[in-house]
Amino acid sequence: MSDRLSPVTENYLLSLYKMWEGSETPTLTQLAEALRQLPPTEGLGTSVPSVAGMLRRMQEQSLVDVGSDKRIRLTQRGVSEGENIAQRHRLAEWMVVSLLEMELHEAHVEAHQLEHGMSETLVTRLKDRLGNPTHSPFGWPIPGSGAAASTSGAVTLDSAAAGAPYVVDRVPEENADLLRFLAGARLVPYHRVTLLEAMPYLGVMQVETEVDRVSIGYDVARQIVVRPHEPEP
Repeated sequence: MSDRLSPVTENYLLSLYKMWEGSETPTLTQLAEALRQLPPTEGLGTSVPSVAGMLRRMQEQSLVDVGSDKRIRLTQRGVSEGENIAQRHRLAEWMVVSLLEMELHEAHVEAHQLEHGMSETLVTRLKDRLGNPTHSPFGWPIPGSGAAASTSGAVTLDSAAAGAPYVVDRVPEENADLLRFLAGARLVPYHRVTLLEAMPYLGVMQVETEVDRVSIGYDVARQIVVRPHEPEP
């Protein structure tokens, strides 16, 4: 791995890497919107001119390529560096949740504070201490763990079959208020959920979790990935 990149560059790479995981090839405007979801403590300029200037510097570092279609793609080096920061970020999330017993809705923000200063030695020790997790507390695969990018049979909650039991596979991590709600309803990774009723004409669906029955909007349901629940043999 090359010399450590600046925290700003790492934040850009983390956002781009998450889009790359979802097979997204963003425009400059879409990247700017994604960067606005990062904690204010990161101190990023997210105006279109600021983002454009940063992308030019990242092109000079051979981290990204902006094609004739105006879409941003990670280079081979960009993917490698993106994996590195994503690994540190997701391990930091586990550290604050598992070792420091912080709430899930606090983990993403705290991880951003920690990720930039983590050495390779600390990463190795942390993986050992945590038992080599394959996914973050939010369900995102940890690079280097061997975890697949997606789970077989996984669908977004808005596409789930009514009455069939599922297990939450992945949830969005950027919105603390939403995470507080999801955690309270146990609508988080490794917990069961069943779609009771879909009401697309109202824009909501009712689901049953392990502790409650709740209504959620389709915009939220599209961000929650679930997989079929397989009963214990």
